[in-house]
Amino acid sequence: MNFMNEEKMIVWIASFLTGVLNYYIVYRWIIRVPFRRNVKVVAGVIGVACLLVSAMYFSGAIAFKGPSIIIVSVLTIVILVKENRVSALLLSPIVFFVPGVVNIFCSYLLTFVLKIPYQAFMDSDLWSLVTQLSFPLLFFTLSLFFKGMLAEGEMMKFGVGQYLIALVGAGCLFVIIAVSQGVMEGKTQFSDWTLQLSVCWVVVGFIFVILILWHSSIEKRALQYKMENEYYQLALRRQEEHIKEIVESDEKIRRFRHDVNAHLTALEQCIQTNDLQQLKSYVERMRAETKKFEVQRFTGVGAVDAIISEWYQKALEEDVQWEWDGGFLGHTELEVYDLCVIFSNLLSNAVEATRQVEEGKEKKILISCGTFRDRICIRISNTCRQDLEAKSHYGTMKSDFRNHGFGLMNIQNTVDKVHGEFHKSVGQGVFSVEIIL
Repeated sequence: MNFMNEEKMIVWIASFLTGVLNYYIVYRWIIRVPFRRNVKVVAGVIGVACLLVSAMYFSGAIAFKGPSIIIVSVLTIVILVKENRVSALLLSPIVFFVPGVVNIFCSYLLTFVLKIPYQAFMDSDLWSLVTQLSFPLLFFTLSLFFKGMLAEGEMMKFGVGQYLIALVGAGCLFVIIAVSQGVMEGKTQFSDWTLQLSVCWVVVGFIFVILILWHSSIEKRALQYKMENEYYQLALRRQEEHIKEIVESDEKIRRFRHDVNAHLTALEQCIQTNDLQQLKSYVERMRAETKKFEVQRFTGVGAVDAIISEWYQKALEEDVQWEWDGGFLGHTELEVYDLCVIFSNLLSNAVEATRQVEEGKEKKILISCGTFRDRICIRISNTCRQDLEAKSHYGTMKSDFRNHGFGLMNIQNTVDKVHGEFHKSVGQGVFSVEIIL
């Protein structure tokens, strides 16, 4: 074995190891595919692969270094993958393309900066290895500034549509870059590839438009999920407060029961002395104390009751007459989230409307709720300003109606989602909403 052969073999093995590193980075930290953690197994698989590359070189049966090393590198990575090996193998064309684009870009840049002919640059094994290492160097440099790139996470899932779009786009860009390389090396006439390049550019542009629309759809969905999450968090906080209130009420009742004998003795004394005024005062005081123990239970659904209780307290604080005529909703297939959205917005609008009632007029909220033939029926009526019908915009009296009045719109969207019915009416200073779910 002469020195030249040893050098070429080392180049083949170095190219293989660099390729394994490139594909590992894409799989491990971009697609987040889990790998085996057994060091001996990893070293053994890579060692056997290095021997295979060496055998390929010395046998002379493999004439093309690039494709041969790519195949061995991909198979090595797939063997080292902990699970989902079929998915990892199917993703290999895209994984191959990611570092490839960076490497080719760096080769263009280096030839421009160093003023080296592109053909001479590509014929140099040293510069070829340098460009292959450009991807891991760039990735880990960026990871110093964006530490989240190396965060643990669940493997990214690609749907069939996503995979095909990425594969077609990668293939078209590969053709464009390959032809560009051929032109720079003087091996390809640009005019011979005009049609193919034009088609590839059109496909890539079309995919770019699809990705923009896709991203817009994802952003819209993310905003919807964010709003739902905020409602869930609100419902959980309200339910926690409601449960705490129930526990405190139970403790007060037990303390009151402890003092019942003393209260009975005091009442008996008032009767014996015929002190009716003292008796009346004592009974009123006891009635006021027992009212503090009451915890309103409206629907039997904890999160919903928590939200209703919050608006019930606000209504009482603002001297609004509150009348509830309803029972337990029982078992319902509706999500608690949807019920929370409906009651939260209905009661928020009702309390807000009573605040706008003219001075001296009655402030009142009437609520009826129940089930009929497996459907939930909700009706809320509240007093409002006399001119609401003429001046309201989407259910709000605020002058900045473009940024307000979303409550009824949110209710409408929720009702439509569950294929329910939603009716609202206003007249003679009363605003009414009827919902069937």
